[in-house]
Amino acid sequence: MGKILEYIEKSGDGKYLCYKTKKILLDNNENDTIAYNYDDKTPSMSRKSNFAETDQSRQKVVSLSKMLNNNSYLPIFKYFLDGSRHTYKVDDIAIGNKIFPIVAGQVIVGCCERQNRDTFKKYDIQRRFVVSLPDDFDDNGGKENFCRSYCKGLNEELNKMRFINEHKLQIDKLLLYKTDRIDQSNDRDNYNSRAVAKIQNEMVDEEQLLVAKLCRENKLDDESWLVKDGSLEYNPRFSNLGLDATQWNNLRANYQRVIGVSKQFDPELMKDYEGNRLSPTIANLQPYERTKVYNLK
Repeated sequence: MGKILEYIEKSGDGKYLCYKTKKILLDNNENDTIAYNYDDKTPSMSRKSNFAETDQSRQKVVSLSKMLNNNSYLPIFKYFLDGSRHTYKVDDIAIGNKIFPIVAGQVIVGCCERQNRDTFKKYDIQRRFVVSLPDDFDDNGGKENFCRSYCKGLNEELNKMRFINEHKLQIDKLLLYKTDRIDQSNDRDNYNSRAVAKIQNEMVDEEQLLVAKLCRENKLDDESWLVKDGSLEYNPRFSNLGLDATQWNNLRANYQRVIGVSKQFDPELMKDYEGNRLSPTIANLQPYERTKVYNLK
């Protein structure tokens, strides 16, 4: 990062000052991340649920024993996708009379394919290295054009280093986080959080683009479904793609054969068809049993 910070100061012709402050891993501090994409609804939004499957019988559980004991049965879940990101505050930068954090992010999104019941292989993997800076850094208002141009110049400078050049390393994207109307007294609304949120958005965007690739290549059909880690409730407000409404709807159309698996699901917030909590039913599930599938509204 030292070379990057040198380039930022040099390219600014005195407009920017980097302080060479201590680097901090932000992922370990929950307050430094704005959780824009919570998987759970709030209790006030949880109501009696409707069945979301063809089996409309008023039963709370479904047995899968016959299906799983049949050796000819092939699972329909053939693709599995997950994303990960790590964020680091690498320095503070002074722009005018304000000081902002510079946050670097490592983003990786991968998808594996199940060839048969026990054999998996890599389908695709995407890696990104991004830097999140305040939007004040773009003093000409060029936005995307500014970010692309600046990133190109930065990579040209980095490629002068032998190690960088030999390993074909580069900054994939420069992200600008908003700095207007911020309340520093609110721990969940500070510059670090906004910078991390932009990198989180980048990871989620890469997940959506990978799903789009699966659809373009006709990998998903009635017998080949995708399991994705996390929610499918994407919000265009929290995206770096800059798509219009039509383009966004096209992305959403890719999820007909995709399910999202929540790691933070709270069964206390989910009600069954009778309006009762699902947690006792989940706790009493026997081997080869699952709950009915419900719509959460």
